[in-house]
Amino acid sequence: MAAELPRLEFHGQFPLVFPGVGRVIRDPTRYWPPEILQQSVTEARAGGKRLVLLASPESVSEILLNQGGGFPRARLHDRMLGASYGDNLVRGDRADWRQQRRQVMAPFQAPEAAAPEARIAMACRRIVDEWGAAADGQPVDILRDARRLTLDSLWRSFFCDETSCGVVEPLVEETAVTIDAHEDAPLIRHLEDLRPLAALARQREQARLSGRTDADDSGLDLNTMLLFLHAGHDNVAATLAWVLWLMAQYPQAQARVREEWRRGRAQRARGGLDSGAYPLSRAVISETLRLYPPIMHLIREVTTDIEVEGQTLAGGFTTVLSLYAMHRNQQWWDRPDAFEPSRFLEGGNTVRHRSVWLPFGTGPRGCVGSMFARTELILAVGSILERFELLPNPGHPMGCRVDFVLRPVGRQTLLVRPIDETRAT
Repeated sequence: MAAELPRLEFHGQFPLVFPGVGRVIRDPTRYWPPEILQQSVTEARAGGKRLVLLASPESVSEILLNQGGGFPRARLHDRMLGASYGDNLVRGDRADWRQQRRQVMAPFQAPEAAAPEARIAMACRRIVDEWGAAADGQPVDILRDARRLTLDSLWRSFFCDETSCGVVEPLVEETAVTIDAHEDAPLIRHLEDLRPLAALARQREQARLSGRTDADDSGLDLNTMLLFLHAGHDNVAATLAWVLWLMAQYPQAQARVREEWRRGRAQRARGGLDSGAYPLSRAVISETLRLYPPIMHLIREVTTDIEVEGQTLAGGFTTVLSLYAMHRNQQWWDRPDAFEPSRFLEGGNTVRHRSVWLPFGTGPRGCVGSMFARTELILAVGSILERFELLPNPGHPMGCRVDFVLRPVGRQTLLVRPIDETRAT
């Protein structure tokens, strides 16, 4: 039987009067009460102003879609992210944010990015081969290796030509290891670690677009590249670590995902990856993102009245759209703290609202890399499970922490046991 899964424990008590919104965002478990996992609306006062946590699927989607313009980005959100990322599309509701969004999507328009599966597979094989060279039953640091894999995968897919994609870029490996060494440091430290790689990525992208490598060094372009590199690997690394850890806790699910991957060998040999051929893998990833959404809350201003589950809330407040509270809310999920991938399989009836699961957000500011992330996760999980049985490492538990985002905590939490190749054919 699997151990009890890590979860956040909320300790706030009514009446909810907070010193400021920023502190609540940084340390939500200290301030919000456990009732946020049981209801749709939780009202508080923060710094003398109204603050409302929402966990209603319809209302969260309505606010994120922002079709009438009444739910702009919160200025606090901009200040918090701007201190790290600088001037880029994650900040503000300025008229040029759509142009900036197109800029961050530019690498996705590269010809080599049209079918990245082969390049992702190269990054996966590197880690798998390293694990295979280690002793049977060797513990692995999935937090470190998940980061190494996802940053390598991102780099090969978007910043390499056909020749260079076949080898590891030394600066990519150095950057991943450095960020891992600073795992507990603030976001701004991770971005400083990424800055040399972002400069190289910007140089390669400019060469691809214009044939020149001497374009002016505008802060906007460099900061946007930092955003692309960080957001493009960091959240996927956290999710991959959670998926692999959960597979070790649930050996029957692990065996089924492995068998599904083996059945798809013929299709993969013909080229590409048909994600529809891996429904269980997709369900496992979706359930992992339900339990552990890296972006656990978003902040918006509500300037107009809004109806939430039959209750009208007068406009004029800041709202915390809590994806974590919505994903684990007892109103929307049976056994919300349990790992049950069947919720996301065809015929599953647990997901009552299409909008109750939003790990990538939705609307005009939703995650631009969600399709790439899904493909990367399916390939990484399948490649690893085809070669190894994953086992818990006794005495090395996994936990979770919040630092604006939700992150796994724990080193050498898994043991890997190579699978006899004769059984894998």
